[in-house]
Amino acid sequence: MIGISPIGGGKEKETLKILRENARAVVKTVKKFEEMINALFSERDVKKAQTLGRQVSELETNADVGRRKFASCLSKGAFLPALRGDLARLAEQVDNVADAAEEVTRTVLLREKLLDILIKAERRQKKAKVIRDGLIKVAKLATQTAEVLKSSIDALASDIDAATARANEADKLEHASDILEQSLLADVFEYEKLLDPVSVFQLNNLIRGIGDISNRAEDASDVIAIVAYTLRA
Repeated sequence: MIGISPIGGGKEKETLKILRENARAVVKTVKKFEEMINALFSERDVKKAQTLGRQVSELETNADVGRRKFASCLSKGAFLPALRGDLARLAEQVDNVADAAEEVTRTVLLREKLLDILIKAERRQKKAKVIRDGLIKVAKLATQTAEVLKSSIDALASDIDAATARANEADKLEHASDILEQSLLADVFEYEKLLDPVSVFQLNNLIRGIGDISNRAEDASDVIAIVAYTLRA
């Protein structure tokens, strides 16, 4: 396998630079989301979580602007039609990662009372703290998956093999997130007697929403494998 990327034109390199910048913006969005989850479920600071939540929305908007800028530049580069289509799909999938973080942020901030409900459950059964701890862990994995996705995109213009290897790493992290998500859902149902039915339903949606950030990052990494194949062809 030849690892060096064949992308060499000035406009093409500039277009991929914009994609890399957009990936960085997406990672910033997911990191801020993780900070918000920590603020709410670890630090138990609702006001801080609200502030961070607004920042998540602002960062997601910036990432969306970056995606549109990339789409504009993509049409001007001398890319083969197949590669142009793959890169457009990649940019869309990357943007979906930030969208997922912003979507679940709204879910969290609309259900701030979940914190009080979980704390009350822990007073009755200390082991129920596994739910709050699990939310923090799933959010951390979401950030790690987004970061690996970014590093894969960073490598696309210079080393296809490295880009593919990092995309595979993103797949593994997403699988780890799935396992943790299922374990956390099991914990919720184990302690559901300490929670009201609405809270159980809301926690289920929240856990799946956080896990969806990693899922979307994994979807984007799958497109990188397609881009790498097109570049090698």
